[in-house]
Amino acid sequence: MKRIAILRCLQSNDVCTGAACLSAFFQQKDSFTAYQGEEINLTAFFSCNGCGKIALKNDEGMQEKLDHLVQMHTDVVHIGICCFHKDKGGRSCLCPIIRTLVGELETRRISVVLGTHS
Repeated sequence: MKRIAILRCLQSNDVCTGAACLSAFFQQKDSFTAYQGEEINLTAFFSCNGCGKIALKNDEGMQEKLDHLVQMHTDVVHIGICCFHKDKGGRSCLCPIIRTLVGELETRRISVVLGTHS
C-alpha cells in the first residue's frame, strides 16, 4: 500500500476547499495516475505554516508535522498546484517556503511529486 500526503499553501484556505486535490486522489487521476491499480492511503492533507514566518528549522509546529508524516510511514507527498506562483517572467515556480519544505521531506526520505490536479 502506498501512503500519500498532500501539501497545500496556507493562503489557499481563503479560496480553496481542497475538493479538486481530493477528487484527483480518490479517482487516481491527474498527478495520481501513477497509482492506478494500486492500493493507496491518504495519510495527511496539510498546509504549510504560511509566508513570512520563522525559519523552517525553528518552526516547531512544522517540524512536528514533518515528524508525524514519518511516523505515519508516508511514502510520498504531492505538492498542490496552489504552491506554484508566477515569477516576474510569467514562469510557474515553486514557492520558496514550499521549496524548503521539499528539501526537509527529502531529508526524511519521503518522496515528493510536484502537482495534484490539472
